[in-house]
Order: sequence, then C-alpha cells, then structure tokens
Amino acid sequence: MGRVRWSVREGEVGDFDAPELMAGFRSVDGEPRLGDLLLLPDGSGPWRVVDRMRADHVDAPGNVLVVELFGD
Repeated sequence: MGRVRWSVREGEVGDFDAPELMAGFRSVDGEPRLGDLLLLPDGSGPWRVVDRMRADHVDAPGNVLVVELFGD
C-alpha cells in the first residue's frame, strides 16, 4: 500500500472545508497523527495537525489534514 495523499487545510477542529494550503501532500514519516508537526515542501510551517479525516483509498479526495500554524 502506498503513502496517503492528503489535502492540507488551515483551520480548526472539524473544519474540513477550510482553505487549502496544499493538495497532494505525502508524509515521509508515515501517517500524520493529531499533534504532529509538519513542514510543507514550500518551506512553510511548522504546522500542527489538529484534525484529520482518512478515506478508504490512499488517493481519495477525502483524505484531509486540518492544521494550524505552530508557535504563532
């Protein structure tokens, strides 16, 4: 099974329609968990994962990470 492709969105818990920061994000360290810190390929971050929704397929559009800027 391949790595999950995520839509990364900046928002609050439950805000799965928040503005998208990046489409197609794939974590190099396994699946991100709540509280994990992420750096996006564009150099932005660190972002803290505050919510997530995982669909049935690794490339499904329903794979969403909701993040907030950490240390802001």
